[in-house]
Amino acid sequence: MNKHLNEVPAVVVIFYELDWDDVLWNEKKIECSSRVQSVRASLEGRNTRIAVILIQQTAPLPSGEDMLAAERATALCTSCELNPKSLFVLPHGDHLLGYTLRLENAFFDLAQNYYHHEARNVRSHRDHLNKITHQYLFVRHLFKMGFLNELKQQDNNTAHKHYTQAYNHLLEIRMVDTNSLEIKTVAGFINYKLCKLMFMLNLPRDAIAQFRKHIELFKSRVGPRELAFQHSAWISKQFSVFGDIFDEAIRQGLPALQTQHPGFYYQQAAQYAVERKQTCLDLCQNVTTYPEPDPLSGWEHLEFYGQRAWRPGKLSAEPPDPAKEKSGILALQYIEKFHTNHSTVIINLLGNAISQFKTYRCPRMRRHLVVQMAEEYYSSRDYTKSLTLLTHMLWDYRSERWWPLLTNILTRSLSCAYLSVNIQDYIMLSLEALGTCVQLPSEHKTRIFNNLNNVLQ
Repeated sequence: MNKHLNEVPAVVVIFYELDWDDVLWNEKKIECSSRVQSVRASLEGRNTRIAVILIQQTAPLPSGEDMLAAERATALCTSCELNPKSLFVLPHGDHLLGYTLRLENAFFDLAQNYYHHEARNVRSHRDHLNKITHQYLFVRHLFKMGFLNELKQQDNNTAHKHYTQAYNHLLEIRMVDTNSLEIKTVAGFINYKLCKLMFMLNLPRDAIAQFRKHIELFKSRVGPRELAFQHSAWISKQFSVFGDIFDEAIRQGLPALQTQHPGFYYQQAAQYAVERKQTCLDLCQNVTTYPEPDPLSGWEHLEFYGQRAWRPGKLSAEPPDPAKEKSGILALQYIEKFHTNHSTVIINLLGNAISQFKTYRCPRMRRHLVVQMAEEYYSSRDYTKSLTLLTHMLWDYRSERWWPLLTNILTRSLSCAYLSVNIQDYIMLSLEALGTCVQLPSEHKTRIFNNLNNVLQ
């Protein structure tokens, strides 16, 4: 999560060139100490572990024989206020690889210690919470504990337990229009973690069941009607992300079936993206200007995920300021209408679904989705790409003698050929449309015949 919310390191290692018998030992000891103190000051309030590595040119003596080294190491640790276990030596000699491997293990242990300590802090804080007045914090604390356990020794079973508890606590919170986005955002994060961990723990059926339950619980929780397109976008994202997790699990060796594979989830994601586009057209048709002052300013620096920029930290059921609420909704509608390329989103999702159905040898489903993709290209006025896809599909539907489907695709193809001024395809498609297999009304065929004559003359 952006390295634990904005790049907080678990371990900072300071490298410093200093031999035990250096003639300027005292001066360098003070300089090294000041460097450590400077780093410590910049990390104030954090539990980041600090380690010091002395890069040395002199080969070390066997442990216990170098009294000068032991004495000066103690003095340096005292000066730097450093735990002796956090001071390391890296001789610049023949066995560099061996030393670097040992240092890597030492840093790993320090990082583990950091995560263990962070998880313990969160747990101790959670123990002082009241479940009735701190519902939101209960969820966030359990999520943090799951997250930190995932990192600490990759303890997936404990992480899974904490994420499950967080999800169940989230479902206990009363959902209203003012908090619906925040709850759905956090629910999406936790569901992602749960499904991913279940696949890693080789529980694919549980992952699929969890995802279905997640969608069932939230698909009717639309939130503010004026922002219904956000709900469609959210559900589309849930399906798309689950498709990604499922696909990743299959790449790791999970067997998939023709009736249960990522393609179905990408297809559903595309359907909800289409719904999002349609909802936007219905709700945002009268939006023409962006409100001033900007109600969304500072949204990328909000303290909590999923809250509205114009009322951060407000958890009451009633909107605090109706005028700000109206302005914020208008801003979101404007961005959805003028800054969101719905067709690109839909086409990318359909492309993912098509490649999956091709992999699992579902040719008719693949064709159905290719036709949908062509329709989306037509909707976005890219008539050339739409025509290319449709002409490929015409061959397939011809060979299978799906005359009603062929008729439908042929009509759209003719329109694409006309709009992209492709004379050769227009003539070819017109001749086919006049054939006996194509189920068009006689007046349509007459019109096509007259148009064909006009082009030929």
